[in-house]
Amino acid sequence: MSTVDYINPADSYKWQDHRGDFENTVRRWCVKNKIGFFGTYESIILESKSTKLVKLTICELVEPIDNLMHIDVKLGNSGKHLYYLTDNIVDTTQTKKLKNITVISIIELFGIFSCPKISKPTTPGRLFNCFIQRVDSVRQSWFYFLKHYDLLDKGFVSFLLFQYNFYSDKTGLELFDWIHTHYELNKLPHFEQAYHELRPHVPYQNFTEITDLNGYAADSKYSLVLDTYAIQDGHSSYCYTEKIHRALQTPTVNLLFSQQHSLSALAKLGFKIDNFMLQIDKLPWIERQQKLLDILVKDLVAFDPDLLYNNALHNQELILNYKQEFLKGQFLDKIFTDIINK
Repeated sequence: MSTVDYINPADSYKWQDHRGDFENTVRRWCVKNKIGFFGTYESIILESKSTKLVKLTICELVEPIDNLMHIDVKLGNSGKHLYYLTDNIVDTTQTKKLKNITVISIIELFGIFSCPKISKPTTPGRLFNCFIQRVDSVRQSWFYFLKHYDLLDKGFVSFLLFQYNFYSDKTGLELFDWIHTHYELNKLPHFEQAYHELRPHVPYQNFTEITDLNGYAADSKYSLVLDTYAIQDGHSSYCYTEKIHRALQTPTVNLLFSQQHSLSALAKLGFKIDNFMLQIDKLPWIERQQKLLDILVKDLVAFDPDLLYNNALHNQELILNYKQEFLKGQFLDKIFTDIINK
């Protein structure tokens, strides 16, 4: 079992520049037109002098519907209207209940993400890959499961123990200990055993750190992808982070631990999603976790390099189409016009 120096992960974040540029474009337009603007990480201030407000949320999950309905009432009382712009796929059966909030799903923002070169897969050297940078209680439970089922040495695995300050002021081993007790993972005997066996080795990484992790993914049969909002069942929208967009373009058997029904929403847009994943997609998150683990432990899915390669190319073509629309920017002109005219 290997350990890793506590360093910043070397993954690429160039796509964040595009997100920042886009937010600045929308902000400048709002200022010019005397419309209140709130970016992805800014809270909505209802006391704004503007009667029209714009909230932008990119690569993060929009407010729960209960929160939006609460805001909706306050907006109505103050005679204001909020335009909520997001890259989330939105469940309109829930958002149509809102009278003073217009939720606009901008699918063209899928074009923000990178499109790596796709090579046809060859016989993989390891069973799977699973890259965990930021940790929470569910991701830590995944790490325990990988240990419990003797899977760690069968994959390219990292567990780097990073997290935002708002989640906890702790880092490294202290964070590992805190999650274990605070979320009562210690009350499950198999987790308690895994915790004691793993504790001397965290932060953990069993491969050499490099800037581009695509090579490790290419040498894996499965990609186990733990998305940020995977346990947000029954939400009013589906958020797709960089992890999901990268996995869609990776010719591996993708085990996507994402939001309930989120993969079905992608499939409706034309993305190629494995049928077994669409079935798992219907289940509550604990059952989804167990099903994905079962596939990994028993190695239940056949390795078909042609199918995996063609699916990845197909998905990348869709993302490239969104990228073209994103770079043209005409979709944004229409949104701006509609906001002004309403």
